[in-house]
Amino acid sequence: MHGLVHKTLKEYVVDQTDDAEIDAILETLSGMATQDRRAIERDVGRTLAPDLLSTFSAHVSPDWEASDLLAELERVYDDVETATDDVSLPAISSRHEFDHGVVTYETHRDTTYCGMAHGVLEGVVAAFDGDATVTETACVDDEADKCRFRVDLE
Repeated sequence: MHGLVHKTLKEYVVDQTDDAEIDAILETLSGMATQDRRAIERDVGRTLAPDLLSTFSAHVSPDWEASDLLAELERVYDDVETATDDVSLPAISSRHEFDHGVVTYETHRDTTYCGMAHGVLEGVVAAFDGDATVTETACVDDEADKCRFRVDLE
């Protein structure tokens, strides 16, 4: 019974939480913590990454390395978007070059959650290659058209 209550509450939160509530939680946390909101978003993103990988594991090969993930990211994203057609996802694109990848993130939401996107990307890449480094190179919060991240494969 206890497990069923937690499962139901978890589904309720997923079904009922909107951006205003997420913003309020993030603002409250940043008011209580020593980190700023952006750092908290990034931590939340890193924490979300393993669950996202688990949820969408059918779309990702366990044999991949980070470079494979970057090369296949758009296909994986398209598959996930098709599988979750009741949810409006942000736009993601990726480009893999010899020693690094570039991932862009653009959302239709009023709040961009760029820090969370950064953290999710860090967490996902770490699951495939613990030595890769993710660096934000452009952000809509700084007047860029999209958020861009460079993933250095070491």
